[in-house]
Amino acid sequence: MVGSAISQKHPKISLNYISTKTSGDVNQNLDISKSTTMGVFTSDISDQVVNEEDSIAVHSWKDFPIEDNKKTNVYGTLKRADMRDMLFLKTELKNLKYIDELIIMTSSPRRRYALETNLADLIPISFSKINFIDIRGNIDTRLKKFMTGEAHGIVVAKAAIDRILEYEKSNNISTSPIQTCLKASQWMVLPLSLFPSAPAQGAIGIEVANKNHSLIDLVQSINEEETFDNVVNERKIMSKYGGGCSQKIGVSIWVKNNLKIKSINGLTEDGEVLKDFTTISTRLSEPGSSKTTIRSNAFPVAKSEKNIFSRKFLDKNTQIGKIKNSIIYITRKTVLKNKPAFAHSCILITSGIKTWRESVRKGYWINGSTDSMGQSELDQLKLITKRRDVIKLSFKENSSDKTDTIDLYELLDPKFPTDFEKREEYFWMSSFAFSVALERYPAIIKKRHASGMGNTYKKIKKLIGQNHDITPYLSYEHWLKSLKD
Repeated sequence: MVGSAISQKHPKISLNYISTKTSGDVNQNLDISKSTTMGVFTSDISDQVVNEEDSIAVHSWKDFPIEDNKKTNVYGTLKRADMRDMLFLKTELKNLKYIDELIIMTSSPRRRYALETNLADLIPISFSKINFIDIRGNIDTRLKKFMTGEAHGIVVAKAAIDRILEYEKSNNISTSPIQTCLKASQWMVLPLSLFPSAPAQGAIGIEVANKNHSLIDLVQSINEEETFDNVVNERKIMSKYGGGCSQKIGVSIWVKNNLKIKSINGLTEDGEVLKDFTTISTRLSEPGSSKTTIRSNAFPVAKSEKNIFSRKFLDKNTQIGKIKNSIIYITRKTVLKNKPAFAHSCILITSGIKTWRESVRKGYWINGSTDSMGQSELDQLKLITKRRDVIKLSFKENSSDKTDTIDLYELLDPKFPTDFEKREEYFWMSSFAFSVALERYPAIIKKRHASGMGNTYKKIKKLIGQNHDITPYLSYEHWLKSLKD
């Protein structure tokens, strides 16, 4: 990948490829989570970069020590792969309601902590405790050990899964441990809002000796700046807590709708609980701003204002039951009111974490969530789902141009507060609600508007045109916090 990027940018440069194993690869008995030696997967290669005048090194950037080694550094990267982790679970669990001990394979303290604090709400099976088994080796080796062993689950980086699947697709490989595991297990893509990754996970680090300025210029010429900046910031945050493989901390930064999003989750060595899911640059950082709306002048703020429509539910269970080999996109918990039964061949994805948890309470096994980032996030599932059709469960008047939609209810008889038009700012749960309100109260188009990060934001932004704007927020709750009391 790096060589290809260099050749495209500098076709006259000759490239030689050298593969090597590090001490971390060779010593399979080394407990990485307890190791005091930094860079067990990178230091041997870094030494070669220093000693060889025309050498650059390509790493999984997350393996590169946060501490400066004074002689080399990462000077470039490529576009980042999916940052998220994947959890594979044995399908036998789907026949159980309770298990005393859930056994999961992972050597990462970060993953262990995140699973211990969040997994119970994301699967429809109760358990008393999670026991962890250390696991090493490449992805194929790990998945083989999982499929043939006694563990109930295993956690791996989705980026590694995707890269191998992409290679297998390009080379017409139809069977592999990864493909077998995807078919024979209940997999879950873990959401970044709850399971932020290790800093730099999914990113490639291109290392060069600090003194080799010509190679630094070469690497920077292919550098993907957005990924580079995000990873550098992740590593800076982690450095505050010491870095290293023993940390129970995940940090992820990414961009959505031209807004940087940060997720931190973990436990410091001093026992401090870290939990932060927010945007890096919003008006929340500007308390007292003249643009900040007083809560009483915003809509909706009272509980009674959140549901301006009555609902007429539609029975589509027979139609849903006939769907096979598709991605079922569950947009709201409301669409599950009639408890539809889904074919085992279908993949269930929710729009957000609240909907995921509500789905679990109804007994559904969920494969992942778009984490309130919108339906476009489903594109990241193309490799593991082999580009299946998407069927969206939603309400009437909320159809998508690219997705088949099944309407599970209608929104009727909107009731707005008497002072609705006098409010200064509005948060919209759907573009349909905005359209209905705008038709009745045209003057509100000049007011301030807000919504979630996904399709609602995109549709309203298109509706209001270039002369007006709408601000995206991670959630309705996040928007509420931005208001003045």
